[in-house]
Amino acid sequence: MSDPSRCSAAARQRKEPLAGTAPVARRWLAIEHPGPWVKQPLETPPLKGPVMASIDRYCKENNAKALLIRRHRRSETEGPRDWYAVDTVRGTAVSGSWSTTDDLLRASEAIGTRLNEGDEAAPPMLLVCSHATRDPCCAFRGRPVTAALERVWGDEVWECTHLGGHRFAATLLSLPDGACYGGLDIGDAVKVVRAHREGAVSVRHLRGPTRWKPAQQAAVAWALARYGPAPLDAVVPGPPERLHDRVVRLELAGTDPVPESVWVQVETEDLPPAPLTCGGPPGAHVAHHVTEVRAP
Repeated sequence: MSDPSRCSAAARQRKEPLAGTAPVARRWLAIEHPGPWVKQPLETPPLKGPVMASIDRYCKENNAKALLIRRHRRSETEGPRDWYAVDTVRGTAVSGSWSTTDDLLRASEAIGTRLNEGDEAAPPMLLVCSHATRDPCCAFRGRPVTAALERVWGDEVWECTHLGGHRFAATLLSLPDGACYGGLDIGDAVKVVRAHREGAVSVRHLRGPTRWKPAQQAAVAWALARYGPAPLDAVVPGPPERLHDRVVRLELAGTDPVPESVWVQVETEDLPPAPLTCGGPPGAHVAHHVTEVRAP
């Protein structure tokens, strides 16, 4: 995987920053499906059609995203499959099983009212992208990482569809907290997850908490690097105030060891076009630069 024609190898060679690159979603719907997964996962049978339309609708209404998940040692046996709707802010979940498209329609509806009203604690989950039909790097790097994590955390670990940023493979989503990591290998994945769960976030691999927008994600990563080691929830970013076209200012509310209040400025910079997926043409991408500023 050191071949520079692979997007993940090229991104590592150019040392592309990860902070601020996580997908943005407060809620996640994870549907167990053994595959094969098509390039656009919600077009995988039997989801394509009314189920896909329902999932799209409820995701748009509730700041949510949907994933397909499966076990690393997947089974082709028939029978009900599980699904989980998770809120990363409240740490709650609604779950069930499905055999028919009607079951999947009910799963999509759970992203809304049922998750709003529920108070069931969400189970811990580790989702690693292995979506080969989106990009080979996701499978080449993701599946070995999944196997390494599974040896430690067992049934908490799943393969999943696209988490964005093929070039950051292997990518991982931790639920229910919504922390997204990238650039993982077999040698460091277990250490990164263990540190995360012990309250010492590995900022070098942190893409961001998915509940926040990119500038806020980058600011959280900056604060954890500046004042940590610390847990993910030691920093809560306030709403960004736009100063210029590419610059925002926001306040970070912290708990020990992060100061109670830190004001930062986040500048978004256009990076030189580069291949963002294997075999693809150079594409536009950005980096986020964070500096501490005095309170306004």
